[in-house]
Amino acid sequence: MELEGSGLIEYNPLFLDLDNWDFSYAGNSPCIDAGDPTETDPDGSIRDIGARWFGDETEPGDCNADGTQNVLDVVYLINDCILGGSNDCSCGDLNGDGIVNVLDVVLLVNYILED
Repeated sequence: MELEGSGLIEYNPLFLDLDNWDFSYAGNSPCIDAGDPTETDPDGSIRDIGARWFGDETEPGDCNADGTQNVLDVVYLINDCILGGSNDCSCGDLNGDGIVNVLDVVLLVNYILED
């Protein structure tokens, strides 16, 4: 499949553990420092490609960044991402479809109930 456009990569992004929903980049990922050079990541480096940046250790679904996925994250996800709050919602796209919606809430609730 051939894609046209600028800023596209044709390499494996080297996520750490897709089977366990860990979309963190491995240290040698081609996505690190390969994004928009006019912006910086929170660590001060050139933007990485994707919603997360190398060094961001927040787990998907841990929307309040307290180190665990629980009912507080469901409340955050619903209030701030589904109902239109002002906080960052990059943590909430659990199914990776680029949209934070009720499907992501269901995935988070199911994940919490499995624990």
